[in-house]
Amino acid sequence: MITIDWKERLDKDTLDYLENKLPNKDYDFDIIFNAYPERVNGKIPSEVITYVSRTLVSKMGKTHVKYLPFYRHLWFKKGEVGRNGFITMMSRLLPKKPELYMPLFEEAMESGTPSDLSPLLERVFLPLLRKKPNEYLPVVYKWDANPNPEIPKATVNLLIKLMRREADSIDGIVAHYVNQWLKPLEESQINHITLMRALYKIDLDKYMQVWKEHGHLRDPETVEILCASVIDWDPQIEEFVQTWTLSGNARVKKAAMTAQRTLQKRKKKVKS
Repeated sequence: MITIDWKERLDKDTLDYLENKLPNKDYDFDIIFNAYPERVNGKIPSEVITYVSRTLVSKMGKTHVKYLPFYRHLWFKKGEVGRNGFITMMSRLLPKKPELYMPLFEEAMESGTPSDLSPLLERVFLPLLRKKPNEYLPVVYKWDANPNPEIPKATVNLLIKLMRREADSIDGIVAHYVNQWLKPLEESQINHITLMRALYKIDLDKYMQVWKEHGHLRDPETVEILCASVIDWDPQIEEFVQTWTLSGNARVKKAAMTAQRTLQKRKKKVKS
């Protein structure tokens, strides 16, 4: 926890930076907190970076729109510390002026590593999704088509977090993905499997409803996703899978045989 004395010093140094350095395009904002005495694994504690970043945005007021080059510099040039600061600032700024900050946010996504994407999406975009799902879900769905495979993967994980927190969002999200099953998914198929396995844990009834609506189909894509999503034994699922094991389609049969082995293992545990 940051002491009152240190908060006062950080406030003072933040104001000095904002008045005397940032206007002169000095983007090394870590000068504000480098003197902080404590370290966690040799690094400035994240709560200090968060505190300074929030204070900066607060003291900027309406002038925040002037500093796009600064925010970009934080993400692209200042390493982990800068990215932590960027995420905190964008969590405050993007809701204020999405038309200004969304391009920068998506630019950050494009360049982010998997470890960057998770906090970026969870801390900046998840609150927007929870507050205005009708406005921001279409934005998220567009990321499905991004050629960088890490972005659709991170998108699904973001939507799973939304489903856990907002039960009303589940039907629409599931429908969005299920409607894609009749076209070739290729590498993105794994994301659909991830969503279905998460749905099983979040809402078993809705998971089973997907099976009831699609378990009679023999499309390889659908079968592979449903079979790979099997986590536990269920007699209805077992019946669908048994039918698929008799298929003449090699993909359908292979997926069904794998699912059948999983079901048999789980069934033994249930019966024991």
